[in-house]
Amino acid sequence: MTQVLLPAPAYERVADRLVSLPHQIQPLLWSSDGIVDNDGQPVDHPTPGAAWMSIDAFFTGEMAVLAQAVVDFGSVSWVQAPLAGIDAPPFQQVINAGIRFSNSDAPNIGVAEYVMSALLAHRHGIAHRIEHQRERHWEQAPWPEIGGQRWVIVGFGSIGHEIAQRARPFGVEIVGIRRTAVDDPAADKMATMGQLPAELAEADVVILACPLTEQTRGLVNADFLAAMRPDAVLVNVARGGVVNDDALLAALSHGTIGSAILDVFDPEPLPESSPFWTHENVTVTSHIAGAGAGFLARNDQLFIDQLDDYLSGRPLRLEVVSA
Repeated sequence: MTQVLLPAPAYERVADRLVSLPHQIQPLLWSSDGIVDNDGQPVDHPTPGAAWMSIDAFFTGEMAVLAQAVVDFGSVSWVQAPLAGIDAPPFQQVINAGIRFSNSDAPNIGVAEYVMSALLAHRHGIAHRIEHQRERHWEQAPWPEIGGQRWVIVGFGSIGHEIAQRARPFGVEIVGIRRTAVDDPAADKMATMGQLPAELAEADVVILACPLTEQTRGLVNADFLAAMRPDAVLVNVARGGVVNDDALLAALSHGTIGSAILDVFDPEPLPESSPFWTHENVTVTSHIAGAGAGFLARNDQLFIDQLDDYLSGRPLRLEVVSA
């Protein structure tokens, strides 16, 4: 019998699927007030072997409390997280404790659709069309297509793949950037971080989809931006810390690059005093790229599939390997 720790709201969504797994499982329903079993009875000496740090704890602001509980048990040997990024302190606490840890690809479809919709809206000048409608202004003029553009995706992992799969049918040329340039059928070309400056010079669009690490923090600095074309678009769906805000604002104000589409910031929420809110060449959204309608259902099923693999002794598809 394996005890599995998960927030109570998450259990309600997956209870039937847990029962259907070919394993003996005792659910432990967690809240900051304590732990009960699936009959609502207190559990005096819980020893969970697996835990799900589901998105519910994030929404209630209790992820740090849950992470501390997971570490304190001393019995948890695997944790499933709800997000792709692992830079959040609660996740790092679990990883640093030596507990096996899997991230999530559930946000990826939403992130890719966000990138496509944002760039199509930008390219087509949708904001101007809406303004024309408000002004009852009839204007017919050619508009630029994205076909034939060259998009450089910095951090060509699973999110980069999802973006590429949607962009290439439009006729977009995809250049994927990784630490090592392994051939990838999802991209027209693969390049290394060392080759990035040359690729930036040829890019219509630069998309940041990399994790926030010691190597990528502040990656987008004055030199990075100077290597881009003056009409290029920078899209950040990675983490705010990947970009030096002062350098980006200077580049936008001086015409070093054309515009920026920003979904992530450091800090968050973005302060009301930030110049990004009112900059004419910046589109700001509130870290919502991964919040597509299918996110929750994909995360729930991912946990069930991963738990089955874990209890069966199979490899975990999204296990984070420490450097």
